[in-house]
Amino acid sequence: MKTTSHLLHLRLALAFVVLGCWLGTSTAFAGNPVPTVTAPVQPQAVIPGSGDFLLTVYGANFVSGAVVNWKGSPRSTTFVSTRELKATILAADVTKPTAGYITVTNPRPGGGKSSSSYAIVEVHTPAKTIVPGPPNNYLLQSEAFESLSTGFFHNASTLDLLGGAGSTNVYLFAGNGNGTFSNSVVGTGYYNTFNCNLSVGDFNNDGKLDYLFPIGRVEEAAKVEVRLGNGKGGFRTSWKHGNFQICPDTVVGDFNRDGNLDFAAADGGDGTYIFLGNGDGTFRRGAVLDRASHPVVGDFNGDGKLDLVIEGFGGIQLLLGNGDGNFQNPRTIFPAPEGCGYGFPMVVDDFNRDGKLDLAFCHVDSVDGTSQIVVLLGNGDGTFKKPKYYPAGSSNSTWAFAAGDFNSDGKTDFITWYFKDWPHGYTFATLLGNGDGTFQRETTVKLPDNMEESGIVSGGDFNSDGLLDFIMIPLGGIQDYLQK
Repeated sequence: MKTTSHLLHLRLALAFVVLGCWLGTSTAFAGNPVPTVTAPVQPQAVIPGSGDFLLTVYGANFVSGAVVNWKGSPRSTTFVSTRELKATILAADVTKPTAGYITVTNPRPGGGKSSSSYAIVEVHTPAKTIVPGPPNNYLLQSEAFESLSTGFFHNASTLDLLGGAGSTNVYLFAGNGNGTFSNSVVGTGYYNTFNCNLSVGDFNNDGKLDYLFPIGRVEEAAKVEVRLGNGKGGFRTSWKHGNFQICPDTVVGDFNRDGNLDFAAADGGDGTYIFLGNGDGTFRRGAVLDRASHPVVGDFNGDGKLDLVIEGFGGIQLLLGNGDGNFQNPRTIFPAPEGCGYGFPMVVDDFNRDGKLDLAFCHVDSVDGTSQIVVLLGNGDGTFKKPKYYPAGSSNSTWAFAAGDFNSDGKTDFITWYFKDWPHGYTFATLLGNGDGTFQRETTVKLPDNMEESGIVSGGDFNSDGLLDFIMIPLGGIQDYLQK
């Protein structure tokens, strides 16, 4: 009986292979897609000792059998749709202040963990304001960092930083778990133009985090190189591709839903290229879209498939994904903004906590010259409400902003840094969120060391105490500010 059953299974498998070849497909069995977590979870924050609670996770490419992980450990999960899961978080998970990092795992075949994205639940009593402590300084011989990404590169529980510097080096700042880091060079040849970013994900499906980054010289065509991680902070090159006219901005996701991570490379001088992953750390070129920069991903129309938002020549544009690696024609959702600063030009979030993706980006007002944060609240169908504007900075100021729940009250806030005017100099400020898509007026926050020339990114909870920390980037290294 066992032999007969085994032979039957073999014959069925061979039949599927023949059918797959006859249909011209590259594989006989369709794998599950790699999931992406695209929005803050709800709730974003809970009070220590609050007991069991139901967590809602939003994203794309979810399938039946998907599991929500709390700090890497699976929790009882209910599949709601391809963009929504619910999970029971245990009282034992929130007994004391901590950072609850959230990922999603889809079942095999294909599937795997949402390695290119994660969310966070801050377990902490809400704070009235942000109180940064003295920074930890990492001075690296006048290095000017152009890009920073976060991830778990050297172990599964401690958050690290990966940075591309002006010297063309890529540095790994391995987290020690207490908010400090140990740094080392893990790549060379970085194309050191500002906003040339580093993207992360598990590109060869071995459960270890990898990264891709632009390589080359400013006066030459750029390439993209993929570096595969060994899970202990070491990397090796698996693939290179060029030539891009200028440094491409990249963003990662499983665009064709085959269980292998893909990436989009937006070359503002040529086009936006989709590269489809082979699952072994190599890629093949797919669709070619219009020229653009600053791509971000998310499910903006609620169909569970990844879409792209880009900054094109017609303004901020939405390209809805078909789920097969191709995208619909771009639709302009905001006229061409006047760029106004450093950091991440576009932020994807859920500012009004309705489960629908929103956008924020910086813009200079054409009338009075003030720098602004523009917020577009999504309707969940690929359209957006009228923009809301929040002043921050002055005309042509050196400027940066980041989003996150910095006071652990469950509402997304903004932190900003800009040059105000002479003699006031540089300003660091917060715009606390009201949770309904609106924000309070900015409040200046005094930094302990009077930080001047810099840029800013939202780093994460580097000491896992339930309060988000942040990174400043002065000339000569980075500075890590832990909240008190």
